[in-house]
Amino acid sequence: MAAAEQPDRSRRRRSSARLLSTQIGYQMRVLVRSPLSSFATLIVPLMVLLAVNLLYKGTRVESRGNIPFVQFFTPAMIAFAVANACYMSVISQITLARDEGILKRIRSTPLPSWIYMAGRIGAASIVALLSAIVVVAVGSWVYGFQMIWAAVPAVLVVLALAIFCFCSVALAVTVLVPRADSAFPVAWGTILPLCFVSDVFIPIDGAPRWLRDLASSFPLRPFADDLEAAFNPVNGTHTLQLGHLELLAVWGLLAGAFALIAFRWEPSSGHGGHSAVPVRAAFALDRVRAVFTERHEQGGPEPLQRSPRGGGSSPATLRDPSRRDHLLPTPGVERVEGPAPGEDSSVPPDAPPLAGDVSSAE
Repeated sequence: MAAAEQPDRSRRRRSSARLLSTQIGYQMRVLVRSPLSSFATLIVPLMVLLAVNLLYKGTRVESRGNIPFVQFFTPAMIAFAVANACYMSVISQITLARDEGILKRIRSTPLPSWIYMAGRIGAASIVALLSAIVVVAVGSWVYGFQMIWAAVPAVLVVLALAIFCFCSVALAVTVLVPRADSAFPVAWGTILPLCFVSDVFIPIDGAPRWLRDLASSFPLRPFADDLEAAFNPVNGTHTLQLGHLELLAVWGLLAGAFALIAFRWEPSSGHGGHSAVPVRAAFALDRVRAVFTERHEQGGPEPLQRSPRGGGSSPATLRDPSRRDHLLPTPGVERVEGPAPGEDSSVPPDAPPLAGDVSSAE
């Protein structure tokens, strides 16, 4: 039995991996064919990098070891590009797909829901890595950013955890966004204030202590600080900051758990952004329901089923002899049969003639 199940499991794994790679490729093609998404995801970080470095060209950051401004700002733009690809783009794309009914139609196809979402997140992760590489390349070529190759392993670990964190937070935020036209205001309105207080656009070493502590409780500042410390040639460090990694992991896990429970696949149809019909939510609830269904098919106790709205009896009632009593004819009540096939049911065969019937009068 176990030997027979092993090939089936490996075959299912290969099929899931093939579906996932196909879905990631499809989402990448959708991004490339959308000029607005490509501009917002890839071009905006480069525009900010070029414009701000041009303004502060030749200046140094004394609080970071008197390093050139480009050495501080290029890692900060890596953090901004990752947040842009994994947070703002995921929010806008998911809410748009939900409002257009794409997510609802996906539920009626054989494609598993987790494959679809994993494809979206995988495509966002690839775009985030490409954006980081482009930012580093442009910063090095245009403004002389000094690449520190010894810091690359630690940076890759931080990038992977940050991508997971921002994608999870984005999925959680989509639950709170009522419509697609509110996605960009919500995304930019939440990320831009954090960029100004999280060592992304400017250093906040001289800011009040309470503001720095508040910014450190969100995932963007620890992420940006780790990148800036890794590429700091004067007083930087190549070791991982466990406290920062734990903060990113906690944010990602909590946001992911909330998204699993409360994610909405159908658009809001009521007034004020509230659905008029209760919307089934969830990867997690669907998975739990599938597990119970599988156990029931293997011989578990049969659950009670509600009769259909249109009347009649449920399949469980018809299968159980103890529940078929109400289907038997009631004593004292005559059962009336319907007309036979081809028989005229408008007038009974033994009915008396009507008063105005000419044939009866003759």
